[in-house]
Amino acid sequence: MSSDTAQAAAVQPFNFGLEYIREHFGSNTALFTQQMTHNVYRSNSETLIDHMLRCLDLTGRESLLDLGCGNGFILRDVASRLRAGGRAVAMDISPAMLELAKRNVTVSWAPLEFMEGRAEDLSRFPDGTFDRVMANFIFHYIEDPDLVCGEIARVVSDRGHAIVTIEARHSMPEMYAMHFDAMEKVGFPAEFIARLPRTRRGKMVLDNSAEILSRHFDSVEEKPYPDALRFETPEPYMTFYVDGHRFCGAKAMAGDEFPDSMFDQLYATVEAKVKSVIAEKGYFELSKQNSVFVCK
Repeated sequence: MSSDTAQAAAVQPFNFGLEYIREHFGSNTALFTQQMTHNVYRSNSETLIDHMLRCLDLTGRESLLDLGCGNGFILRDVASRLRAGGRAVAMDISPAMLELAKRNVTVSWAPLEFMEGRAEDLSRFPDGTFDRVMANFIFHYIEDPDLVCGEIARVVSDRGHAIVTIEARHSMPEMYAMHFDAMEKVGFPAEFIARLPRTRRGKMVLDNSAEILSRHFDSVEEKPYPDALRFETPEPYMTFYVDGHRFCGAKAMAGDEFPDSMFDQLYATVEAKVKSVIAEKGYFELSKQNSVFVCK
């Protein structure tokens, strides 16, 4: 093993665990910025939510669990499609997100309940409680995906199904490549840079989802949602990068270790690169790879 390889192996990645999740989702800024950007600047003519709704295949009379409901952005459309005989339960680990979801989901024709809880523990629900379970983008923060997939499979009824929406590990490579190139140019220490994620986080991502889900469901069908985010001016991308992704996690992990001036330089360096790409091509584009897995 070379000295460089040994040094890289010794680096401990930053922990984006439970404490980070509760802090990151303690306000609506990051999540809403991502949601807004994905919808306004998408290349796919169909919204991802419409794609999810087709995969849910609702009659309106189902009992549904939204696992990791966040700010209710997706639940809002789902709940409005339920009717007499249906009901929904929204669960999230963050009390702040649950409060936002309560305010955002303004139309529901069927009973709707909000619960604080973790995806790893659905013991409050008996086997086969729900006709539909949806888990959208939660597995980037799950340490034991088999435990969560097993719980989802347990609470889905024999006649129902779950949908799991997930992103590829190497989605948006353009953002990460530009970000880390700029960090090196600005002069962030190599040890700090090495501890940051260079791809989408999570032990279960698009690349291995079918394999993991198939251990818990008899039938797993992938429904891809290809997309790209196209920016014709730098401002919306910079908002997405800074507010939506917090400098790809660097700001959250930096604490007080680095002065704000270094992040100002990082901002300026990335912005200059985005401007140069737009000047050359007419747009700056992030390639995205998402899929919905329909699990029975």
